Amino acid sequence: MSSQLDNPDGWTTGADPPTEKQKSFISTLAASKGVEIDPSSVNKSEASAKINELKDQPTQNASSAAGQPIQDPNTWSTGDDKATGKQTGYIAVMAKKAGETVSTEDMGKTEASNKIDELKKKTGM
Repeated sequence: MSSQLDNPDGWTTGADPPTEKQKSFISTLAASKGVEIDPSSVNKSEASAKINELKDQPTQNASSAAGQPIQDPNTWSTGDDKATGKQTGYIAVMAKKAGETVSTEDMGKTEASNKIDELKKKTGM
């Protein structure tokens, strides 16, 4: 059984510009696949199709496969969202190793990512 999501060309809003999340995801995927794409040059349905196409391609960016961010955390569209459990857990472990006390209670994803980078340098983790 096919759903409407399987056919972006039939979307009522398919000709609209891509959403910010679509543009961000396309940029992230394209960077990890070694492909250059201007996400603003496609419409919403084309962006959906391009995302699916990129997801099927092998990753070529070795640093992203090794866990390094492939996009600057300061440009994340969800950067102000509450830090993830993995982020806060990782910070807790590294802060303990560094002899620091770090409160992650009100920390956003971007701030957490930056703190992780800082603690990685201090601890060598």
